[in-house]
Amino acid sequence: MYSWEIYKFLEERGYYIGGDDLIKVTSVKENPQLNHIKYDPYQNRYEMWDKEGNYFNFAPMPYTEAEEKGLVKKKVLKR
Repeated sequence: MYSWEIYKFLEERGYYIGGDDLIKVTSVKENPQLNHIKYDPYQNRYEMWDKEGNYFNFAPMPYTEAEEKGLVKKKVLKR
């Protein structure tokens, strides 16, 4: 995603991200412009910066809540 897309992605979700959305927004493979990602456990917030100086800040959703809301894809076990 481009930085403007990350801003929009976070805004659409109320800066409260969970499940596969959390993986998507923090992925440096999908967002190679990100050069710093920090989680603050005391404030329960993620902070991210990109190479152009853009700053992103959001709260992570607990896994169980994300699962209840259908934000976690079901993994199929291969036999």
